[in-house]
Order: sequence, then C-alpha cells, then structure tokens
Amino acid sequence: MIRRLVAFSIDNPVAVFATAAALVAGGFWAYANLDIEAYPDPVPPRIETIVQPSGWAAEEVERYATVPLEVALNGMPGLDHIRSISVFGLSDIKCYFKWGTDYREDRQEVLNRLATLQLPNNLQPVLSPENAIGEIYRYIVTGPGYSLRERKTAQDWILERQFKQVDGVVDVAGFGGLVQQYQVDVDPYRLRGHGLALPPLLTSLAASNQNVGANVLNLGEQSFNVRGIGLIRGLDDIGNVVITAKAGTPIRVRDVADVAIGHAPRLGVVGRDADDDVVQGIVLMKVGGNTRRTLEGVRAKVAEIRANHVLPPGMDVQPYYDRTQLIETTTHTVLHNLVLGMALVSAVLLLFLGNWRAALLAALNIPLALFAALIGMSLGGTPANLISLGAVDFGIIVESTVIMIEACVRHLGRDAAGTREERVLAAAAEVGRPIAFSTIILGVAFLPLFTLTGVTGVIFSPMAHTYAYAILGAFALSLTLTPALARHLPLGAEERDNAVLRGLHRLYAPATEWALSRPALASALGLLPVALFFVLFPFVGREFMPKLEEGNFWIRATLPLSVSLPQSTRYVRRMREILLEQPEVETVVSQVGRPDDGTDVSGANNIELFVPLKPLASWRRGLDKEKLTRILAARFAREFPGIDFNFSQNIQDNVEEALSGVKGENTVKVVGPSLTVDEDKARQIESVLARVRGVEDLGMIHTLGQPNLTITPERAACARYGIAVGDVEAVIQAAIGGQAVTQVFEGEKRFDLVVRWQEPFRDSVARIQEILVGTPDGGAVPLGQIAVIRQEEGPAAVYREDNHRYVPVKFSIRGRDLKSTLDEARAKIAQGVTLPYDTHLDWAGEINELKEAERRLFVIVPLTLVLIGLLAYASVRRLPETGIVLLTIPLACSGGLLALIVTGIHFSVSAAMGFISIFGIAIQDGILVCTYTQNFWKAGAGWEEGIRRGAERGFRPVLMTSLVAMLGLLPAALSNAIGAQTQKPLAVVVIGGALFVAFLTRLVRPPMLLLARRWFPPSAPSES
Repeated sequence: MIRRLVAFSIDNPVAVFATAAALVAGGFWAYANLDIEAYPDPVPPRIETIVQPSGWAAEEVERYATVPLEVALNGMPGLDHIRSISVFGLSDIKCYFKWGTDYREDRQEVLNRLATLQLPNNLQPVLSPENAIGEIYRYIVTGPGYSLRERKTAQDWILERQFKQVDGVVDVAGFGGLVQQYQVDVDPYRLRGHGLALPPLLTSLAASNQNVGANVLNLGEQSFNVRGIGLIRGLDDIGNVVITAKAGTPIRVRDVADVAIGHAPRLGVVGRDADDDVVQGIVLMKVGGNTRRTLEGVRAKVAEIRANHVLPPGMDVQPYYDRTQLIETTTHTVLHNLVLGMALVSAVLLLFLGNWRAALLAALNIPLALFAALIGMSLGGTPANLISLGAVDFGIIVESTVIMIEACVRHLGRDAAGTREERVLAAAAEVGRPIAFSTIILGVAFLPLFTLTGVTGVIFSPMAHTYAYAILGAFALSLTLTPALARHLPLGAEERDNAVLRGLHRLYAPATEWALSRPALASALGLLPVALFFVLFPFVGREFMPKLEEGNFWIRATLPLSVSLPQSTRYVRRMREILLEQPEVETVVSQVGRPDDGTDVSGANNIELFVPLKPLASWRRGLDKEKLTRILAARFAREFPGIDFNFSQNIQDNVEEALSGVKGENTVKVVGPSLTVDEDKARQIESVLARVRGVEDLGMIHTLGQPNLTITPERAACARYGIAVGDVEAVIQAAIGGQAVTQVFEGEKRFDLVVRWQEPFRDSVARIQEILVGTPDGGAVPLGQIAVIRQEEGPAAVYREDNHRYVPVKFSIRGRDLKSTLDEARAKIAQGVTLPYDTHLDWAGEINELKEAERRLFVIVPLTLVLIGLLAYASVRRLPETGIVLLTIPLACSGGLLALIVTGIHFSVSAAMGFISIFGIAIQDGILVCTYTQNFWKAGAGWEEGIRRGAERGFRPVLMTSLVAMLGLLPAALSNAIGAQTQKPLAVVVIGGALFVAFLTRLVRPPMLLLARRWFPPSAPSES
C-alpha cells in the first residue's frame, strides 16, 4: 500500500505539486476564517438570572426573589448545581449545567421555568448576557461640556443600540454616570395643607400620561385615524397635572411638589486616571461567538458612529481595552516560536544531512502540515487559541518526513545500481512500515487528550485536534510530496557524514562497545533514571494550569460593609494615584459598586481596578510582574490597613469567579444554616490560612454587618386608626425610597417619573418619624406613632449554593505550588477548627479541576499505553523487542521530570500534555531502531553484529528526530512573552524527554536487545 502510494506520487508529480499548492491556498483561507481566541472558555454551560427588587435589603431579596427562583429552577434536565447571591436590590442566580449539554437548550429550559413563576410586586427575572470570556471591548464616553447625565443617556440610548447591531454582540453593559429621572419631590406640609395624601398624587400622575386610540373616522373621501394625545412632554406638563379640585379650584402637582430632572440613586462609580467620574461601556460577546470577527465588527461600528455623526457634537467613544491586542500579542508569540522552531529544525536537518536541498525539502513540510491543521480546524469547527497552536511541536509532527528524507538521501547517495525512482522506492520500502506504525502510535498517544472532559477538555481538546490534523497531513506529505521532490530534485551525488556526525560517532561507538561488553551493568545504569522518576515525582509541586499572562492587573479591594459609595470613591482616587506612580502602568480604570443592569454583583464596599500595563520591554531593569505585584501589595497594605486586596487579571478574574461563584482565585466555603456561625468559623479559618506559606490575598467575604434602618408597623396601633399595614409600607416605599409611577418619553428614549418626599423630610430618623400616613377618615398620623423605627445590623449579602447558605474565605497562592499549599491548609484547618454538626466545608477553585484531570488521566493513560504496546508488538512482532520499545517511554518521562525539576516548574495539566507528547517520540525511536536491527538479523548478521549495525543505521535518523522534536519547542520553553506561560511546561517536558531519547536510549537499547536475545532466543526459524 505504502509502496504503491509512493510510486503513484513519483509517476504523477504534477498532481502532487498541484495538491500541495491547493493545501497552501486552503491554509491561508482557513486562517482568515478561523476563530482565534487567546484563551478558551473553561466554564460549563451557565445560565444566569437577574432580578432587581428596587430598595430591598438582602434578606428580603433572598426571601422573596432568590429562594422562589431556586425552587422553580431546581430539577431541570442536565442541571449540575445552582449558586446565588442576594444583595441590596439584586438577586443573582447562576445555573450550572453539566458538560455536554447544549447551551441553547439549557437557556430555553430556564426560560420555560421562569414563565411559570410569579414573584411578588410583579418582579420580572431576566437572563444576564454575561459569560466568562465575553468582555471583549471597553470604552469611555467622552464629551467636553457634556454632563455625566447626558453622557450616560448617550451610552444607554444610542451606543448600546448601535453596538448590539454587530453580529456576535449580545449586550452592552453601561457602568458609571447618572441615570436620568423626572422627579416629583413632594412637600408633605403643602400636601397636607391642601388636605391631600400621597396615593391620589400617584394615581393622578399615572392617569395623566397616556395616548389612546379611537379607531377611525371617515370624513368625506378620506379616513382619519383618531388619536387621543395625553403623554407628558416635559416638566410643565408634570407640574400642571391636576390631583383634585376643591370649590372649583384645581390643585396641581406644582402646588404640592417641586418638579425637576434629576438622576436615580447611584449604584456604581467609574473613574479613570485623574478623572473621578466617567461613563464606561462594556461590549459583551455572545457565548460561542467568533472573537476576531466580532471585534472587527465593533471597530467598524465605532468608525461608522463617527462618520455618520450618530453621537451629539463633540461626544466620542474612547476605547481603552480591546481583546484584539491580546489575541494579536499571543498570536505573534505563537508565530514567533513556530518560525524560530522551523528555523532550528531546518538547521538540524542541514547539520545532519549535510545537504541544504534535502534540509529545505524536509523543512518544507512544516508549514504545509500547519496549513493542513488550519484547514482541519476550520472545517471541523475547532477554535484556535494559544494552547491549541502554541503547544504543537512541529518537530514531532514532521518526524515521518525527516525519516523519509534521511532514507532517500542515503539511498540516492549510495553507489548502487538502479534508477533514481528505484532508489526512492527502496528508501520508502525500508522506512515505510516503521513510519506508518510510528504515526499511528503517535496519534494513539494523544488519545488521552480526546477523552478529557470538563475544563481540561475545553482547554486541551483543540490541541488534540490540531495535532491530529497536522500529523495526518505530515504523514501524507511524507509519502507523497517528499518522494516526488526527492525523485525530481538533485539532492547530491554522495551521502557522507559531516564533521559533527563523525565527532558524535567517535563518542558513541566506544560507549556502545562498552555497553555491549557489559550488557547487564549498562542496562541497570540506564534504568536508574526510571527509578529516580518514581522516587522524585511525588515531591514535585502540582498546580492545575500556569496563568496566561494578559499584560494587565485586575485588582480588587474589599472595604468594610458599612462604607458608603462617596467614601469608597474617595479611597479609590488614592488607589489610582498609587498605581499611576508606577512607570509600567499605562492607565487605571476603577469601578466602585455595580452597573445599573445588575450584571456584576457588588456593593459599595467593592472596588475593582483595571490596570493595563506597558510592554515588558519598556519596564525597569530587573522588574517582572511578580515583583511589581509584591511592591504594590506592600504599598496598599501600608496606606490602607485592614483592607483586603486581591491581584488577578481581567479574563482570569472573570473565569475564576464563574467557576467558583466567588470573587477570588481559590475559596473555602463554610456551608451551614446560620450566617452567624458560618462567619465565626470563616473567621477562624482565615486566621489559620494566614499561617500557611504561599497563601496571599487572604480575606473573608463578610456577609453580616450591614447597618439597616428597620421600620416595623405596630399592628395594634395601626388598627386603632383603621390603617392597613400594607398602606403603611406603601408610604414608606414611596416617601423615602421613591416610587416610579410612570415614564416620560423623549423621542425613542424613556425615563422614569419618580415621586418621593423632599430630601429635608426624609434625611434623618427624626424626620422619618414625622412622615404622615393617611387615615380612612381623611386624617393623618405620624409614622413614629404607628411603627417602631430601629437601627440594626443585618446581612449585606447572602451566598447560597445548592439551596444552602455559606460564607466564603478567598485567597490566592503565590510562590508555592497549588497542591502542597492546599494540603497544608486542609491539615491545619482540620486540626484548628471544629465545625458544628450541620456545617461543612467546600473547597472551590483550581484544585478541583486538577483532581478531576488527574483522576481521568490515571485511567486513560494506562489504557493508552496498553494500546500502544499492542501496536508496537504488531510492528516488531516479538514480545522482548516490544518490551524494550515500551521501556523508552519511562526513560523519556524521566527526562521530562528532570527538566521540570531543573527549571523549577510545577507539574500541571500542561506538563502532563508534554509527557503524553513524548510517548510518540519515544515509541517511534524504539520501533525504528528495532526494525533496522531485525532487518540485519534477517539478512544473516549475528546477534551482536545485527544490534551494532542496527544502532549505527538508526543513529542519524533517530538523533535527528529527537533533536527536531526538542528544538521545535525550544523557543516556547525560553519565551517569557505574553501568551507563553501556558505552553512553557509542555515545552520543557518535551525537551527534557527528547534529550533523553536522543542520547540515553542510544546507550541503553543495544545492551537490552542483546540480553533479550540471549534470554529469549527465537523459538522458530521465522523469528530469526
């Protein structure tokens, strides 16, 4: 089969070259249409529901909104668990579905459940557009001379609509600024002076703001639509609304209240650099959207907004975060590493082949294999990201080409009979079988990547597909394009070793002779690294994944619960100043509180700082991000004692919060029915964790301690006046908090019309006690006479998971590996904290993902090794040689482990993928040498002579394949650029393993083959 394919390629070079040209064209097409993302979305299908009960405290939000929603959403098909947070005026419920469920079906299931739910006060739950990697574009609305209210209006009613027209954009979240309101501020004395109460005022305003239709009227030959126009058009219309009339004299709204345009109570404030108050917009991409194409549409829309003067004169959109920059930076890192790796591979081929034409011919298949991978990914819908492309070792992938071209050079350079075509066919026949088996085994070695599920599956599945497409393309090219080019291009007349090979031979030959003369001792020494592997592996630090460097900081500061929004804003100004003092900082954008749409669950005590950093090349000498983090952490600790700071990155922070449900990298949750008990135990756990080395950014997320002013109507007192408790509550809501009774239209814009007491009559407890509540007989009674008003403390937030309350303690880990840090933390907490019967701990964060990945790999990797063993046996056809081939795997793994230890890199899932990658290198090496040796035995050579000649024949191709595999990832291992962190462990493992395969197995395999031949001689003539 292989011989016929090679013969066809040699006889039909035009067809082969045309196919290669089509591959190049298809590769460029695929790259132009490929979805490229810096980092995949590692969060399972998640549907988030938001309810905003205006003015409700956290306890009321939990009781009347969160719990009913949880009850309604429980039991949905595919639901894994539910997490919720209840804070002032906001209920946020996240439904996590199992991996493998369809996001759209999950979303529809949630909508179906919501349709059957009736919440109090006609509250309407909505689905949040947020997703973990959805924030792709951030901007500031600028406009000299325009107020915050005007810029906020432009954001909400112009820009949001414009950006939502872009394909791939699901929503635009506005943050900061002032939301416009039409406000009726009632003077209670003027109202009472006219003998009126609040309810008639509310009813009159609502009834005086509507248009009606009265069908049609035929006048002559024309038909007229009859419309009653009664909409409020401005402040004068509001002031002239008639409440009632007495003795023929109308009493209007302006007689009892002041009417003005104001703003809604602020939930959040955004600042940038020296500007304390700006309007920000955040463009959100839909789940599964094409990042690059969506961003192109967003930028085109910005250009269209400017060209068509969509915004008022002088107002503009100023972007400060564009995901394209990260994608381009990481893509540049990948391409730089690939190009440099290709150059190093070509240099190795030139060095060992001594023929620049042959080296160029072999290196040609590297970009062609990349094009094959791009086409496969584009047609298969596999997204490209830093890991799927950057972790691919094209040195490994083109090993089949390296072996084929080495054989062709050797046969063409030999002084033997036959035409060029016959020699190329002979070379293909010699290496075709081991190439085929090695390629199959290399594909099987990546089987664990295809079986990964959950977070690890999302991250590494694209890498597995990329490898599969590239390996298949390179294998096909090695059997078609390479022989065709070798047949028709001059590769040189004589094949001879160069000075480097001769020098290596002078070192290798005596070592081989020594090993063959003492096979038992040499084999024992060669297996020593394998023993060290099993001894040292338990002591290597473990983590889930190294952090992808994004080139920014996302810093969170948690203030005391009782802090007000103005006070937090004063603190954050100083925080921005401290950050801007660092020359490495490009800009600082601060967020205090939450946006008006409730897409970020935060209170006034939550400060978030987005800090884009300048390119690393412009930083002060000797400074890296870890050192800068320590500098800033120490500075903040000095200036803001008692405030918890957390350092993360933009995408990383969103992903971590989506996975754990808490704003922190790692979390331990105290789960129990009593928030008081939970807080006490969480405080003890925080004290224990403070003594664990490696734990940073430690802080308990307080839930209790929110000051509340409670107004409790006394039912007996209310009954004496004939007042219903509901009437008292209505007055409290309208007079103090304000009640939106209708909306005022300004063209397509609409704004709430809110009625409330004037501020001097509601700004203190004493004034609130004087608020008059109407009685059925037309009289009024002060609120203080029929209600108890107290200052109390209550929960500021209620965290729930799977219908249980919990209190979280968040922390980060720096300067130590994840597993050993958490092992120590668990042990110390078990010793120092005693939990009540109905309380337990849940750990959330990367440790759970690490355990799940390890559990699956511990099952699938042994099964993969069994399958590799069967394929190796099918290739070499003897159990002793099969065992020797498989023994190369632990030798290569020991080299990878040693490389991790030397470089100080922790074992992670990325490193595990490196160990899986070197399976194929090791097996291909073993099969090739064993095949050469068996061929010499079949030709009549003695046992030792056949081993010696087989090792000699495989010396150059095996050394070449090992070195190209090693050098193909050398740039990735040495790179510190943005985007290189996730692939570095994989590259280091592959380099260490390939180094052992290149040199150590050269000395171990010959004596092992000799011992195997002696101990297990052939039992039949056919085997000899």
